[in-house]
Amino acid sequence: MENKVPSQLPADGLKKWSGYTLDDLRYQRAVNHVKMEVERERLATATHQIINRQQSGLGGGIMKKMFTGFTVIDYALLAYQATRQIRRIYRMFHK
Repeated sequence: MENKVPSQLPADGLKKWSGYTLDDLRYQRAVNHVKMEVERERLATATHQIINRQQSGLGGGIMKKMFTGFTVIDYALLAYQATRQIRRIYRMFHK
């Protein structure tokens, strides 16, 4: 089915364009209905995930994420960076 948008109108403008047919309108209505259903399903899924996350207690807590998500190497790098910062601050005050 051909879309009749203003960029596809004849050169003489709206004089020869007879408008949308009933089939065109039904098709566009069906396409918009499918788009709305897909968006509604996406929002429902996102809402369901948020609710489940909050009920399970994994909603925020950076400390909980830190202790469950880091490996030994991550902890070692974190300790190294913290030690460097503390040494810089200590040297700055004892000069």
